[in-house]
Amino acid sequence: MKRHWHQTLELILNIRGDVKIVVNEEAFHLKSGDIILINSNEIHELYSDDAVMIALQIKPELLKDIVIDTKKLYFDCNSVRSNKPDRFRSIKRVIAQIIKYNMDTNELIDLKNASLVYELIFELCVNFLSDKKDAQQYTEETLDRLSGILGYINSNYNEQITLNELAEKEFLSVPYLSKFFKQSMGISYSDYIKQVRLHHAVIDLYNDTLTIDNVASKNGFPNTRSFVTAFREKYNELPSTWRKKNVGKALGSIEATKESSVNYLHNEPLSYYKDIANFIEQYAELESTIALADDKTPKYSTNISADVSKFKRKLYHSFKTFTGVSRAKEILTVPVQEALKLVQKEIGFTYIKMHSILDDDMMVYNETSSGSPIYNFRLIENVFDFLLSINLKPLVQFSFMPKKLASNSEKTVFYTEINTSPPIDMDKWKQLIHALTNHLIKRYGRKEVRSWLFCVWNEPSTSNHLFGFEKNEIFYNLYKNTYQVIKEIDSSLSFGGPAAFSTYGKSEDWFFRFLDFSITNQCKPDFITIHYYDIDLSTVKDSTMDNLYFPQIENKELCLSPTKNSFTQFIDRVKKGLQKIGFDDEKVYLTEWNSTVSHRDLMNDTCFKASYIIKNITENYDRLDSFGYWLLTDYHEEYLMNKSLFHGGLGMLAYDNIKKPSYHAFFLLNKLGDVLVESGDGYMITKREDDYQIILHNYQHYNDTYAKGIAINISYNNRYSNFTNNSKREFYIELSNIEGTYEIRHTLVNRTHGSAFDNEVRLGKTEGYHTIDELNYLKGISVPKIKIEYADSSSKSITIQTILEPHEIRLIELSKLSE
Repeated sequence: MKRHWHQTLELILNIRGDVKIVVNEEAFHLKSGDIILINSNEIHELYSDDAVMIALQIKPELLKDIVIDTKKLYFDCNSVRSNKPDRFRSIKRVIAQIIKYNMDTNELIDLKNASLVYELIFELCVNFLSDKKDAQQYTEETLDRLSGILGYINSNYNEQITLNELAEKEFLSVPYLSKFFKQSMGISYSDYIKQVRLHHAVIDLYNDTLTIDNVASKNGFPNTRSFVTAFREKYNELPSTWRKKNVGKALGSIEATKESSVNYLHNEPLSYYKDIANFIEQYAELESTIALADDKTPKYSTNISADVSKFKRKLYHSFKTFTGVSRAKEILTVPVQEALKLVQKEIGFTYIKMHSILDDDMMVYNETSSGSPIYNFRLIENVFDFLLSINLKPLVQFSFMPKKLASNSEKTVFYTEINTSPPIDMDKWKQLIHALTNHLIKRYGRKEVRSWLFCVWNEPSTSNHLFGFEKNEIFYNLYKNTYQVIKEIDSSLSFGGPAAFSTYGKSEDWFFRFLDFSITNQCKPDFITIHYYDIDLSTVKDSTMDNLYFPQIENKELCLSPTKNSFTQFIDRVKKGLQKIGFDDEKVYLTEWNSTVSHRDLMNDTCFKASYIIKNITENYDRLDSFGYWLLTDYHEEYLMNKSLFHGGLGMLAYDNIKKPSYHAFFLLNKLGDVLVESGDGYMITKREDDYQIILHNYQHYNDTYAKGIAINISYNNRYSNFTNNSKREFYIELSNIEGTYEIRHTLVNRTHGSAFDNEVRLGKTEGYHTIDELNYLKGISVPKIKIEYADSSSKSITIQTILEPHEIRLIELSKLSE
């Protein structure tokens, strides 16, 4: 930052790297953690290569009401020349709090800022007020003169202005002006104007229609030679050479890379957020836990009027089409089987999505010493036998690659090192698919298998580091050959795909290119499978996700969607795109869906996830043919198991099949009727004969900071700090044209009722193993609350008034009593 001054007080806090700052000709070197205050009208400049700093300016107007004479006000706040670092902690605390509160949107932020700024001024006055006499080293008259001189130079740099001309304009002698300028700016007049001209000339170099001669004359250089000389002095190369290297780059990039002066007003949040977050964690002294909502918690109201004699459409409850577990082998374990039995008993899904039926731990494929295939489908039989016994039909996904068939034995993912390379021999792959499919038909019958779904591979649209391949054509070939094998066996078998991976802000171009290929090559899928996660990949360097790697995911380096309506926007894009290419009638199965891909996101265990599910399903009810929440249980082998019960796993069941709030969300959805009466922001009303069901949610979106991947004041026990607007929501519901006496049953889930994680925190034993008694206790108390009341609709209307806590979900069932 070049020399400048201002009326405001400015606190500069260095939180990373080294900074040189010059104040009134005195230089200071700031290390990480150092802080300095620049008083009004002190000329200063900063230099650094890699620093991350926080600058906070206080306008003089804020001081007028609390001090007698602001002109005599002077603070000596400089940690570089102090041996008492604790003196500065209170200042850092207030700065940290100001940053934290301003990271997130809040309608009362101006009021909070005012209170914090006055607290900051108080701390400065108590600890750093100085009676230094020469506080105003530069008078306002002197600074006005300097400002006028610089303004004249910046306006006329492209003219041949001389020091003599400037001295005459300011009514000064040339020697006095030369000395004044050098003392004030730390640089001679001739060097300063040369730097100004160079700055503008660099910008013009991006315009390749200008010759070097044009650039020189356009920016006030006496001749081309003087421009070339000045440029080489600063950038160590000729202007023509630099232009060839930088053509096509963003304007100003040379200034960002070559200048060591710091522009601390330049905003690069993605690279600075972690440093700022660490600073906030260390100094802000925020509350360690977020209290439950109470009478003081703000609330807002929603009024609903519904005529129950009318209805909008029939409901098909497509959220129940798919459940999901990770790997086929896991279905052979007792915990996963118990989880599936539970969910089928209480909710009842139609299909199950899983991958890895061809992995080596399923012992499906081997070869003789001469290379002849050896098949063994015994474990696949065990998996499918169990699924059919609990009324679940499989989506038979042919994945992943047996190592004997793999073209690259080193291309693996997950803890179990499943192989994701294409087959080395396509004929052997086709023979395997043919043998397995015929075996399934023989064992389970053609009629049964025709009711199943088939596809090949998982998320081929991801990078070659994950499930994708080096070229799209490799997957196209795998898909087409597998499709043809299935259709040759029985054209009535349903074969679909491509299980494309989608996220917030990510183009669906890959998905639609695949569909174009399928049309052109006569292998159009019978149904479509897609995945969606509410993560933001705008920070990933390219659309092929080449640097999206699983360590990133588990270290929580990925960002989340900044908008609460991103899921609806995704469905809009998909449906519009499918309609455009004539895929209106095909079923679209969302077989994986969640707010994150991380198995370590602590929000996964909280009430947030329940309201997220209710919000997004009710707002998009039946718009897709499935909403396959990923996934059913935290028992999986994609990563090493975490010993903590609530470690942020994606499952809606924790270890030992303890129900999370997300499970309760699907349980309540399952009680909705088959006819839609009304729906809107925060609610949905359905009907079944003379009974009515109302499902409500008070969804709160996480703050912008958390969306950017920065968790401030988040710990195992404290998981609700990342919400800015924790407001209650009051619903006034009036049902008209309803007759009879009704039992009104409220079933609700919030932090007090039905949240196993919150109950574990209250239990006082977290982040470790539990005894059987403790687990049974948690299961017993982590159930939704039920409250029953009665109403008589003598006036042909019933009014219900209820208040939902932040993140709460609630089902209200009106059951008509016998007359």
